[in-house]
Amino acid sequence: MRDLYNGAQSPQQLLAALLEPQAPSERLARLNASVAHAAAASPFYRRWPTLRALDSLEDLASFGFTRKEDLRAEYPYGLLAVAPENLTRYAESTGTTGGVNAGFVTARDWKTNNFCVALAWAGLLVREDIVAVAVPYELSYVGADIDRVAELLGVSVLAVGTNNKLCPWTRLLGLLRSHKVTTLVCAPIRALRLAAMAAEQGIDLRRDLAVRRIVCMGEALSPARKACIERLWGASVHNHYGMTEAMSVALPCPQGQLHLAEQRFVFEVIDPDSAAVLAPGSTGELVLTTLAQEAMPLVRYRSGDLVKTDTSPCACGNPHTRIVHLGRVQDLIGAPARRFHISELDDILLAEPGIEPIYSVQGDTSHVAIHLIPAGGGHWHETRARLTAALERYCAIPVELVPIDRQEWYQRIDNRSKPGTVPAPASPLSTKETMQ
Repeated sequence: MRDLYNGAQSPQQLLAALLEPQAPSERLARLNASVAHAAAASPFYRRWPTLRALDSLEDLASFGFTRKEDLRAEYPYGLLAVAPENLTRYAESTGTTGGVNAGFVTARDWKTNNFCVALAWAGLLVREDIVAVAVPYELSYVGADIDRVAELLGVSVLAVGTNNKLCPWTRLLGLLRSHKVTTLVCAPIRALRLAAMAAEQGIDLRRDLAVRRIVCMGEALSPARKACIERLWGASVHNHYGMTEAMSVALPCPQGQLHLAEQRFVFEVIDPDSAAVLAPGSTGELVLTTLAQEAMPLVRYRSGDLVKTDTSPCACGNPHTRIVHLGRVQDLIGAPARRFHISELDDILLAEPGIEPIYSVQGDTSHVAIHLIPAGGGHWHETRARLTAALERYCAIPVELVPIDRQEWYQRIDNRSKPGTVPAPASPLSTKETMQ
């Protein structure tokens, strides 16, 4: 793996290599080097007899898939492709979707990811910024990654972490105010909850805080949710998408778009049911193959995430494919003839003034149930009738709206380190669920 970046050894050489456009032949050479490394060094991939040198990037589709179930079955060291003493960092997934995935990085893996993120975030941050990093640090890459990126860019950091005894949400809100934080890094639901908390305390987010930029990660961010957070905070909102198995996968740009990190991966989008490779610009499950991971190479890894891709030019000048991360594939619901993702309902729900913007969606092939908080002073019966009609027109199946107590719901969110995983109250219609 010494020649992944043409022998780059110093940070300056690595940065130059990351900025250099990759011709198809160069990408193919890097892909074949990564596949050969996996086949030779990874205990899991050594059992794949089909791994071979490819004649073209399109031939990648001839390989099978690596699945989350494989990573869980091989936990913890089955995909480790270097000697343990060569590792720099270890991380684990939260296990919120069943089982735990391990992640490993060498110093080179770590620095490569740091530089890729720094290249993207350099278009968002300036040296005068103060960044509150309210994302996980425990058994995670993301908090430490953003810290390193801020250091590379010369930016000040408040390492807040997720909800904990030292810095509960109320203290975070106070820190945003007292330290004149300009950039908040957090999950979308945390940005929404902090806005509600500020309103409870009589804090005007635009007048009393200096936050002018929010970078969201850890959960799907639909265009409607992004616009909602921007309205509440009076700040620009950007998305950053990654995973324990591969670190940063898609990066924000100044235009508010999310670009795949094609310096480090070959990406495919497949039909989640048939596994057929889809054409550029399609919506489907994201599949990735690493180009530059020493510790944990991955071959055609099915992410389980649904994305909508866009290959048209972006005004920022980044030629890499843009995506909208819709959420987990398992959150596709509806009848076979009219399947949709629960994040699509944001367009209707977040435009409704009669409810608060945090809710839980459940559903299957025949019905949808939504737990939500009626807005104070509203007319719930009118709101329910209006929303039900709009949602049933879109879903083409029955929709049930279930009002829930505001204080109980927010307390449950406040007491979770990863609030997007808070389950709704039990419902007889419940088959799938995600917090929105």
